[in-house]
Parts: sequence; C-alpha cells; structure tokens
Amino acid sequence: MWQVRVLDPSGEIRVLPLKGTVQIGRGAECAIQLRDPTAPAEPATLWACADSVADHASPFWLRVPTGAPPAVLGDIEVREAHLPSGIPFKIGESELTVEPQGRLTHQLPGVPSGVKPWLTQSESGRSILWMIKKAANTPLSIYLAGETGTGKEVLAHIIHAWSDRASGPFVPLNCGALPLALAESELFGHVKGAFTGAHQQRPGALLQAHNGTLFLDEIGDLPMDIQVKLLRFLENGEVRPVGADRTSRADARVICATHKPLKQLVEEGKFRRDLYYRLASVAIEIPTLRSRPDDIEMLALKFAHETGRTLSPRSLLRLQAHAWPGNVRELRHAIERASGISGPFNPILSEDDFDFLMTPDNLSIRPEMELGSGCLTLIEMERVLLLKALRLSKGNRAGAAKILGVARSTLFEMLKRHKIQGPKSLPDRTPSEALEFNCA
Repeated sequence: MWQVRVLDPSGEIRVLPLKGTVQIGRGAECAIQLRDPTAPAEPATLWACADSVADHASPFWLRVPTGAPPAVLGDIEVREAHLPSGIPFKIGESELTVEPQGRLTHQLPGVPSGVKPWLTQSESGRSILWMIKKAANTPLSIYLAGETGTGKEVLAHIIHAWSDRASGPFVPLNCGALPLALAESELFGHVKGAFTGAHQQRPGALLQAHNGTLFLDEIGDLPMDIQVKLLRFLENGEVRPVGADRTSRADARVICATHKPLKQLVEEGKFRRDLYYRLASVAIEIPTLRSRPDDIEMLALKFAHETGRTLSPRSLLRLQAHAWPGNVRELRHAIERASGISGPFNPILSEDDFDFLMTPDNLSIRPEMELGSGCLTLIEMERVLLLKALRLSKGNRAGAAKILGVARSTLFEMLKRHKIQGPKSLPDRTPSEALEFNCA
C-alpha cells in the first residue's frame, strides 16, 4: 500500500492513500486536490504500473499534460517520469512525495559519533537526512542549495562521515572569502617561487582532500577561469599547481553549496553550465527554517537551555511566526540576544524579550515566501494566514485568534467563511505531528 504526502504552500501537510490511477490538480474532480493558486489548471495524472512493483520501489508514474508547465522532480523538469519512493516532486508550489503507507516518519538516520548533528524533528527535515544518507553512499558530486544559515556545512560533514571516505580528510573552503589573486593557489596549490611571497611549495585544497572530501562553500563566487580548471579536475582528476610544469592527481569527492541558485547564475552567464552539471549530480534543496515550525520550537528550546533559560508559550508562538531570513544562525543569535537583554535573574524568556524581531528591518523582505505566492487575492491571503495560525497554535482556536489578533467570534466567522473544519485542540499530539484540516 502506498500514500502521497502533500506539503501545501501554506505549510499544511496532508497524507492521502494512493491506489490505481488518480488525478492531481485544483479541480474538485481531482482525487488529490492542490490548495495552490500557482498550480496549473490542467490536472496531472498519477498511475501505478504493475510491471514496476518491487519491495521498496515506487510503482507510480507521473504524466503532466502538454498544456501545463512541467513538474519538477529533484532538479529536473519532467512531463512523464517514474516517481522514486521518498523523493519529492513539485507541481506549482506544492510538494508531493510518494512513500509506503504507514512509513515510520519519526525515525532519523543515526549520525556517527563525533559528528555535529543536523537537528530536526520535522518531516521535511527527516526527508532531507534520509536523502543525504542515500547520496552519501554514492561516488557522485553533491550540490547543497539553500538559504544562508540552514546548516549546509554541517550536512556536508555528515555526508563525509556517512561515505566510504570517512577515514580520509574533510577540507572546507569558502570560495566567497578567497582573494581573487589567491583563488587558484588556494584550490590547486603552488610551487616555490611561483609568485611573490611563495617561499615554499604548498598543496592546495584538492590535494589536501586526497582520498577524502572537499567542501566548496559559496561556489557561485568562484572566478570563471578557475571554474574551467575545476571542471578539468572533475573530469580526469588532474591538478596543476600554480607555477608547476607537470600535473599531479588527486582523488577527492566534491560537495558544493551556495545560497545563490546556481541555475540562475548559469542562465546569467556567471557560472559554467558544464561545470554545474558535473557538480550537481545530486542536487538537494535544504528547507528553510520558516517552513519547519516544529524545528523552530525544538531549536529555540535547545538554544535557550544552553543559556540557562527557558521560553514561555507566547514567546514560542512569536518565534514560530517570524520569517527567519537568516534561518538557524539567526534563531541562535535571537535567543542569545534575548537572554542577554532580559537580565541575569529572569529564567523564562517572554514574548516581550523578542520585541526586536518586530522592527521593520527584521520583517521579511519577501512576504510572498510566507504566503506561498506573490499574486494571491485578499480572500486567498486570509485563508493562508488562517491555516498558518491554526498550524502554529496546533489546532487551538483561542491560540489562533491571539496569533491573528482577532476575537474568537471573528475567527469562527473566518472558519465558516472558508469552510475549514478541524480539531479544536490537540493536547495529546506531539509538536512534530502534522495537523490535518478539512477544507472545502
């Protein structure tokens, strides 16, 4: 038995059973309805092919009609494709994942001892860790995409620890911090006398990472002429240090990351297309913190505990409602700042200690990321905000009314207007469990 997990643009997660042939779209006739104004009007078709059934392989295929934009599977646009189990695909801004029914979603892959963990208790975070564990066991280059502060270097360390290169070195190099004149030397090394100040031979990052892993952070800032030489290394393992007459060879796996979309840089002519395809053999998009409210609560409590504090329920709601453009790094800084300004004799941080988050400078500069689309009508925007408030309050209507700043009677009118029905409160559920609301 199979199911599809749907992550709506509002952040709501729905789990629906899969059997036979179903349609995916906005229409009422679709078995999998997308609550997404950016989704195409023409429905896609999901069907099971009996010939492809295996113990752990998904038997489902996806077909997108020619009149609609293609779906995105991983980093590839597709119109007809087999859907691997556990790998998400996108239609519009909705993310769907085919998986075995009753899959144990609470399990996390174990991180080797001595390696800093990437903490999560959200479903999207778990999916990322399982996907990374699968990719770590391959020899392929991996591209980690995501906003700043999402923990890309932590994940790169975990990939190295899970791989068959774990006994070799892990060498990080921030391409954005490299002086232009020294970029080639830092990456490929140099021989004595190659330039002024080169008093002795020095191996570059590629040779230092021999039999191990090289992590290139902010690779989008790498100069174009260095990109050509990096591509040559990826193709045949050759390394020519600056000033050297002969080449050396290195065996290093490359993991790269950037907060700038590499595809966009390729289209702008700022990054080589052929290098992109070599680096992005496996492309993994790290979810933002604002899309993981359960992780916000878990991480905030952890950071507060490290400062000897705890958080009030109201302060947790305020933290979960913030956009967090700086992600986990910004959240840690906010907890440390609130702990510092609250005084040494206040063990509980209240919502007032986080008033600095409500200044104009700290409001999201891209509100459409919070609302799921940049072209919503007012009634659609109200619906998204209502669903988000219910999710943040874990289904508690009084809590949702406080988040929205309206009276309970007004909230009930909004629920009736949008035909939203759901549990009044969920005291027995853990924060990591998804809320399900029935929406007409």
